[in-house]
Amino acid sequence: MAARTVPENLAGLSRIMAWLSGAGLFLCPLIVGAAFLIPGGHSDWYLGETHLQEMLKGNIPLPYRLGALAFEAAPTAFIMWGLWSLRRLFLRYAANDVFSNETLRCLNNVAVALFAQVIVSFAVQAPVSLLLTWPRGTGHRAISLALGSDDFGSLFLAGVVLVIARVMAVARRMADENESFV
Repeated sequence: MAARTVPENLAGLSRIMAWLSGAGLFLCPLIVGAAFLIPGGHSDWYLGETHLQEMLKGNIPLPYRLGALAFEAAPTAFIMWGLWSLRRLFLRYAANDVFSNETLRCLNNVAVALFAQVIVSFAVQAPVSLLLTWPRGTGHRAISLALGSDDFGSLFLAGVVLVIARVMAVARRMADENESFV
């Protein structure tokens, strides 16, 4: 395929987004860890209005918070994979690599990471909520599951990104075919 240059404003925006994705990659595990490790009502800034917010406000012993954090590490890992893939994608865009197989793989990875994060996050809610309520004793323990509009929004966005990745792959194949006729 003939080399086409990425407009400088797109390259610059891609570099900014790569930097932000890298910052998120660094901050995400720190924020998740802090939400579970800093006792008291400090989880609001990370958890927002989720069902875990109230559970983390109590005086939960460290071993239970560590256990809950271990489960929460699974969806966090998918977020980090998505951010890593997004960073790589934006760096490739900034380097004028828009339609290569590796670029399309990065875009596909972002979609898969979004899907997986929502599914895994839902799956770990039961053990996380049980661990966080276990110290309350018999009759006060809870297993909680929640699926909200944010989850559905993430699933929809993952589908959109996946379709865009597939459309770009088709466009790349068509451009390669067109060039071979000339």
